[in-house]
Amino acid sequence: MKQSIHTLLILTGLTISQLPNAAATEVYTYRDKNGNVVFSDKPSANSKKHEVREIPIVPAFNVPPKEEVKPPEPVFSYTSLSIVTPRNEDHLQSGYAGNVQVSAVLSPALREQDTIVMLDNGAVIAEGRQSNFALQNLNRGEHQLQMQVRDSKGKVLISSNPVTLYVQRASTLNRGG
Repeated sequence: MKQSIHTLLILTGLTISQLPNAAATEVYTYRDKNGNVVFSDKPSANSKKHEVREIPIVPAFNVPPKEEVKPPEPVFSYTSLSIVTPRNEDHLQSGYAGNVQVSAVLSPALREQDTIVMLDNGAVIAEGRQSNFALQNLNRGEHQLQMQVRDSKGKVLISSNPVTLYVQRASTLNRGG
């Protein structure tokens, strides 16, 4: 048994050592009666030995994997901000003591990082995350009310159209006495 394994190994080694010779078959060329070049592995009377060169192999170069490109995040923007109460040019009668509820509609909804700011004649009088503000004790006269949405840096993202409100209050000058 030991002898047969030894013999098998020797035969395998000899067979493998002859493989390059089998791959290196000689090639011959000659021209037939029509003048065409004919290739053959058997020599003929007027054939010439043809040198077979190795096929040139170009090594592949490493291509870095494509960097995954993230699509840009869509730019967010508010589409509308409108004060719905009070209506433009409403009059607040003196019985309300200058108190009024200002409500607005914002679309789309307020993002977490943004704030709604209430302006009276251009001055900030309130701010928060709600779209309605209870204004109290407004002085008599004309008030330009406006709301804005601002980001965390104070940049105005959208503004409502101003609404004019006329507050009527009793004058302290004409008190009966």
